[in-house]
Amino acid sequence: MSIDRLPDFRHALLMSHGSLDAAELAECHGILCGMLCGENGNTADQFLAHLASLQFAVETGSALHETMVEAFESTVQLLADEELQFNLWLPDDEEPLGERTDSLAHWCTGFLAGLGLGGPLPTLPAEALEALQDVRQIAMAGFLGQADDAAGNAANVAEREVNETAFFEIVEYVRVVTLMLREELRGPGVDDPIH
Repeated sequence: MSIDRLPDFRHALLMSHGSLDAAELAECHGILCGMLCGENGNTADQFLAHLASLQFAVETGSALHETMVEAFESTVQLLADEELQFNLWLPDDEEPLGERTDSLAHWCTGFLAGLGLGGPLPTLPAEALEALQDVRQIAMAGFLGQADDAAGNAANVAEREVNETAFFEIVEYVRVVTLMLREELRGPGVDDPIH
């Protein structure tokens, strides 16, 4: 089965006509992932209804509405993909690091909100609880570190490279935590082998 990729992030922002900024769009995807991991919403309509309740402007029939439905469908497939192709929906790598880190913090906030839609979480193993706490800390951190965007000396260039590397490592960690929590919360599937 072919896995659909997430819609282009910048294009989705353009479709919002200014009603969402990058951080809010990332938060919408975090909400979606939290809902799906916690099995708190299984349809695009449930996802869009929750966005509306949080006053994210996604008008029915708009291009953004269609893009969010596409994001829902792609995310469902990507979370279930055995090749682990799932990724967070964040601004492109070419965008300023500050915008990407703020969007990541908002993604984590949305993820926690989406998880919480079903009420208290079931008892989780210590490793999963620790990972969930890490996501909370990333959400609270806001800007995780911002490189100086001005042209600078070699020290500034080196610092930007360190910050970029740290950012990618944190994104990868959150991606893996999302997949781990999905497995913990959904339990064994009907077709999963018994060892």
